[in-house]
Amino acid sequence: MALKGIQAYSEAIQNLQAKVLEQNEEVFELVAAEMVSVMKKKNRIFTFGTGHSGIIMEESFCRAGGLAASVPIFMNALMLHENTDLAGKLERTPEIAAPLLEQMRPREGEMMFIFTNSGVNGLPIQMALEAQKYGLTTVGVCSREYALQAPLSRIGKRLDEVADYSIDNCGVPGDALIEVEGFPWRTAPSSTVIGAFIWNCLVTECVFRLQEAGEEIPVFISGNYLGAKEGGNQHNQHLIKQWAADNPFLPYIYR
Repeated sequence: MALKGIQAYSEAIQNLQAKVLEQNEEVFELVAAEMVSVMKKKNRIFTFGTGHSGIIMEESFCRAGGLAASVPIFMNALMLHENTDLAGKLERTPEIAAPLLEQMRPREGEMMFIFTNSGVNGLPIQMALEAQKYGLTTVGVCSREYALQAPLSRIGKRLDEVADYSIDNCGVPGDALIEVEGFPWRTAPSSTVIGAFIWNCLVTECVFRLQEAGEEIPVFISGNYLGAKEGGNQHNQHLIKQWAADNPFLPYIYR
């Protein structure tokens, strides 16, 4: 049996990954340098996203091979599994941004990534604006092609127009990539795969640069990895103790 669908999606994602690297090379350089500078000062890198873009927050947080400096801005009501209808309404409610960010006690010189595929929903855009009020450097990740077609919120701006740095995930309007013969709609979304790809490309670049500079590398180790029994658990506990005071989602035992 020919696995036509699997082959179609696999090829589309690989092509998209190559396109993302090519079109964002210059901004990747700038963003990676800023991330390294932030971590050298023991400052935080916040992540925020709504809808399925919130999955990238999960990917960035307390992850094997991931950065201890990464702090998600979680809100249960924004999660689709809590209430899909409510989450959809809240991501279009910019007034939530200020109190949501305030509780994180942001400091000047820190950084924030905002993931929103369409690039137009009010809450992510307002979050970028609020972050800038605190002196945070903002990085917006969205599909520019999608953002140019999607209706603007009452803020009247797209994410790429307000963020300090803008990364294009190169997705198509509507997110789904693959056309199906005899069917009016496409299937196979790209934004989650590409969002995680973009984030982990930057994480890896930062780790390489920290290593070259002789700096501490604040990267978690999987608790199920064999090497975790040979110093890995202590390594993770050290990182959690170091960062717990600035990250409300890390274990309370270390506060």
